[in-house]
Amino acid sequence: MAEFTSHEAAAHQPQALPVMLPAKLVGRDTTLAQIYTHLKASRPVMITGAAGIGKTALAATLASAYTELPGGTLWLNVDGTPLEEMIIRVGRAYNVLEIAASSSPLAMIGAVANTFSANKPLLVLDGRHDAKALNEFVARCAAGLPVMILSKDPVDGPWQTIDLGPLEARHAIAMLRQGADLKPADGLDDDLDELASILDYTPFALAVAAGTMRVTRKTPADYLTEFEKIPTSAGATPQLLALTVGFRSLNNALQGVILLLGATFGVGASSELLSLMANAPQETVEQVMNTLANNELVERIHRYEAPYYRLHDITAAFATTWLKSQGRLEMLQSKSRETVLDFVKKYSVNSPAAHDKLAGAMDLIMAVARWSADQGERDVVNQLVVSLMQAGDFVNERGYVYELLRLREMASSFTKPFPANPVPQRPEDVIPAAPVPVIEDEDDLLDDEEEEFDEEVEPFDDEIEAQGVGDEDDELDIRPAAASAVKSLWDTVEPTPPVIPSIMRQIPGDDEDEDDLPEDSTAVEAPPLPELPNDPMDRLRVLLRQAKQSGDLRKQVDLLKQIGEIEASRGLDTEAISTYSEVLAAYEGLNDSAHVLDTLDTLSALMVKTENSSAAVLHATRGIALADQLGEPETRMYLLVTLADARQQLGESSEAVKAYGQALEIARTRNDAQHEALVLYKLGYAQLDDNQPDTAAETWEQALKLFKAQGKRDYEGRVLGGLGTAYGELSRWEEAINFHTSALYIAREVKDRDVEALELSNLGYASVQANQLGQAVTRYRQALHLAYQANNRENIVSNIVDLARMLVESPRHLEIADLLINDAIPLDPTDRDVLKLKERIGSGKMQAYADGIEMLAVKGTARDYAANAYKMLEG
Repeated sequence: MAEFTSHEAAAHQPQALPVMLPAKLVGRDTTLAQIYTHLKASRPVMITGAAGIGKTALAATLASAYTELPGGTLWLNVDGTPLEEMIIRVGRAYNVLEIAASSSPLAMIGAVANTFSANKPLLVLDGRHDAKALNEFVARCAAGLPVMILSKDPVDGPWQTIDLGPLEARHAIAMLRQGADLKPADGLDDDLDELASILDYTPFALAVAAGTMRVTRKTPADYLTEFEKIPTSAGATPQLLALTVGFRSLNNALQGVILLLGATFGVGASSELLSLMANAPQETVEQVMNTLANNELVERIHRYEAPYYRLHDITAAFATTWLKSQGRLEMLQSKSRETVLDFVKKYSVNSPAAHDKLAGAMDLIMAVARWSADQGERDVVNQLVVSLMQAGDFVNERGYVYELLRLREMASSFTKPFPANPVPQRPEDVIPAAPVPVIEDEDDLLDDEEEEFDEEVEPFDDEIEAQGVGDEDDELDIRPAAASAVKSLWDTVEPTPPVIPSIMRQIPGDDEDEDDLPEDSTAVEAPPLPELPNDPMDRLRVLLRQAKQSGDLRKQVDLLKQIGEIEASRGLDTEAISTYSEVLAAYEGLNDSAHVLDTLDTLSALMVKTENSSAAVLHATRGIALADQLGEPETRMYLLVTLADARQQLGESSEAVKAYGQALEIARTRNDAQHEALVLYKLGYAQLDDNQPDTAAETWEQALKLFKAQGKRDYEGRVLGGLGTAYGELSRWEEAINFHTSALYIAREVKDRDVEALELSNLGYASVQANQLGQAVTRYRQALHLAYQANNRENIVSNIVDLARMLVESPRHLEIADLLINDAIPLDPTDRDVLKLKERIGSGKMQAYADGIEMLAVKGTARDYAANAYKMLEG
């Protein structure tokens, strides 16, 4: 894998851990020593206890010490994570492409074990566990490592289990003092004791209460008074009591941000994503989040040196329950979905910085995809798939093949009509007057059961005081700009119309018209339409909408395919890729292997055409394997050629040679002379790029015979040009010139201006190498003329540079060289070669004047200079 450090990598300093570190762990010294005894002996230990009991803080304290050791700490958060995903994540953590990009993760168990053995980290597994996956991972991959397993409930396995309980009273009081910045001997012990007792000595509740007291500057007595305002029952948990008080103490904007995080499916988001969701400046969002983190209501970590925020499971459940009770959860989740779609499209480029953005957001991308798939919105998942595949080498280089395959599975797993997407009502404020939740049992809350709320808080003010974050008087108030920016999230949410995928069209035949639609296309049960649009694409989309409403999956995929074909025929390649991705997902859902194969063939070819090379390799490789299974040698040949084309684009010429060679064998076995010739033509270039010019020349000689026999004059000329390049690589310039000259005349014969321009440039270069400088100048001038005619700025500049480099060697030609360079500068004023030549020409002209050299007069323009040489060909 390329040189970069994944956000999942083992931490070698405490701040790199993917959890917030406690300021100082209180009351757990005995437990720490007990756990360390097992870790020191490289034995696994499981720490169990209720949510909020302090398992993560305890583990983080030990893990931070291990970051100072050579092996560091590898911390993996899990949520029923399968063994395959855990294996892949280890590959990413240690930058091992063999593991991270494997399509068969279980085959990498040995490689993971070896990786762990070589690096010897402390391994922390935190979250909800799949018992079988956990046991296999620890036994088969992490044997001999110190392992901490954090779990709410015990899981049977080869480890010592230590159950974590509440703090002792004195330790709970100490934790409140520490978190609230209270001085000792201040006479507050009685109030603190009462508060600790109400909070049941549980660390999460104590931390939230202490943070609220510190930020709001409330005394313990004031805080206790707040409890009297909260309707409670015997089953109310201390965590929820503390959250309720903490939440009530916040202003509108801060509450709104917590609720916004509650709509990120439990995985959190970066400050950039949150700023996009809230329509607020990123700097403002970070200020607000820092305040909430200081208040112990938000967890703040870093990914790729950028802040990343998430809620504790209890806080997340608290927020989602409130949103559900107000009918706003789905609206905010939809906002998260749209933001993630825009974010992924924005960073769908091939750059390390963009890849960091995508990798850091992958948890949220996958969560959005799962939610969308559950909603029946397969097109959303397909858009994510397409965007990720268009991000250059991201999927392969960063090791997200496994996630891409999971996304494809989500996109294909539909068995019901698309939902009607009810339009959410627009809220009037960030948080309108509504009850603050008080939930009797946090387990019910975590299971997403709605509760009844008995008391309303006072309506929030429309205005927010302007004291600023961190003000001496009230650290909870934020700038008006921040409040209005967060509030604008609600104001800008527009009703969401039904989502209709824009994917797939039909290529009409020469004798096909708009009426050649499926006979039963108007028989789909749907609300009657006044009339169908005139454009075939629009008509198919209307029919597609009807098919989705009726749940006719076969009709959907047939219409999508026709749409994709039309898009491809119109040159809308990116749109066609998106459409065919949905076609592929549909056929996968229908278990239609034959059509899956055909779609993989089409999709991979489109990806090569758009230079989406890495994705093309993935699809072509999969198609080749499927073609083998189905006994389809012809399709396998096409896919091998596509795979080789993609490898060539990636600069992997040796791999391209192998794939072309396999395709060639199939063509010869099938006595398919036409495809044999085409594969030989492509194979020659791959061999040339693989530094095999002799072999390439032999390959092209074979192709030349076949093209001549088939009467394909255009390809005959292209092969001759290839032979000229091969002989040039062998420094046999006279022969190279002959081949290029033959290729030039064939290009003119078949009126292929692109090949003609290429061969003129090739002849110019070959003539320079053969020391035929006069001929070289003529050929470059002729090539420049064609570049001017095509208005190809890049070719104009490159041909001028080639010409000027020759002309500056002769003082008499400096005026002509200056004329040419002056024409190139406006086209590319930053080109280094152009600027250097301009400088050299200037100094050369001064010297020529000093030496009394008479320079050739300039007649006409640079275009005229090029056109005059081209007339020699036309004459």
